[in-house]
Amino acid sequence: MLVKTFTSSLGSGVGVPALETDVLVVGAGPGGSAAAYHLARRGLEVVLLDRASFPREKVCGDGLTPRAVLALRRMGVDTEDPGFERVVGLRVRSRYGEVELPWPELETFPPYGLVRTRRDLDELLVRRAVGAGARLLERTEAVGPIVEERWVRGARVRAVDDGAPTEVRARFVVAADGAPSRFAAQAGVRRDEARPLGIAARRYFRASFDPGPWLESWLDLWEGDALLPGYGWVFPLADGTLNVGAGLLNTFRGFRDVSARRLLDAFVRHLPPSWGISDENGAGPVRSGPLPMGMNRRPLAVPGMLVVGDAGGIVNPFNGEGIAYAMESAEVAAELIAEALLSGRPAVAHLYPTVLRERYGRYFAMGRGFVRAIGNPRVMRTATRYGLPRPVVMRFAMRVLANLTDGRDGDANDKLMWALERLARAA
Repeated sequence: MLVKTFTSSLGSGVGVPALETDVLVVGAGPGGSAAAYHLARRGLEVVLLDRASFPREKVCGDGLTPRAVLALRRMGVDTEDPGFERVVGLRVRSRYGEVELPWPELETFPPYGLVRTRRDLDELLVRRAVGAGARLLERTEAVGPIVEERWVRGARVRAVDDGAPTEVRARFVVAADGAPSRFAAQAGVRRDEARPLGIAARRYFRASFDPGPWLESWLDLWEGDALLPGYGWVFPLADGTLNVGAGLLNTFRGFRDVSARRLLDAFVRHLPPSWGISDENGAGPVRSGPLPMGMNRRPLAVPGMLVVGDAGGIVNPFNGEGIAYAMESAEVAAELIAEALLSGRPAVAHLYPTVLRERYGRYFAMGRGFVRAIGNPRVMRTATRYGLPRPVVMRFAMRVLANLTDGRDGDANDKLMWALERLARAA
């Protein structure tokens, strides 16, 4: 464990004194740790809590695009650490062929991605937050928000191990408790049913296949001659293990009748036998989870509380990437909260939804249109059949899907992407 648990550090049983802090961060995933780190670096007292102890498992593809790498660097993470597997781009496959797409050379983002298990990555980021001055409470659950005069003033919490209750009172709260986000829901945050949701399943394998420095992405999944509604991936880890997964979007008409685990089983059967990916060399159980996308939670700010990462559905609809957006939204939240507290103007923090709409609104609107279209498997089949043999088209598509651009001042691809975003309505 990184620090003492809530129970051992504060005692147990009824009557444990309340804690007081500047900011309480609920959830210590990448978004929560990033928020705690950036707040602590700005001189604020921060309590970061999580119901688990670290290290712990988390459902994820484990892939980190150049966008996520930049967010890691902004937390002072050494991305040369041998625990990271460096990847140079995507190898995109379908029944109609394959193409290798290196990450673009940009001014804004590094030209490489990384892969690391969430078990390792989340602990590393928690350590960065603690090193910056945040106080971590492990195995501590936020039972519900403390709301006084319509302002979130902290949380009622309890120790997971013995149920010892207390309160953490704060001037601001950051909800970073992931896709379920029961804490944010109790403060009035709701899912927008009109916006997309995905599900995904993954399993680790120890197999003979070596993808080299590439993220393997499958755009179409087949069972015999039947095209399945989803996508698959095979990502390499530094120890030789493979993260193999499959996902599905709720824009598919039969979404409720398809299990992510069944989709993963079909994908594994579809992979070349020579790769050696089979049940016999599975390195752990299948795990699955939801992917809330396109800022599908509202509101992202309530008085006294901001919502970051998966808890706010701040996930890229094009590719399901969440880590980069969790860390970016957390840094925005930290900047605004710090300005609000240090200037004595609390209302400043509630510019947060406006800032996110300006940053992501048009792009996510494009993404929502994209996922509606590919909910029809025939659309994806046509797109892969005619797009995959054309590398120029695929290179542009990769930049759009990964949101890797230097903006309107970049090259022709950047200018085209910027123009397409202008056609979308931010929301």
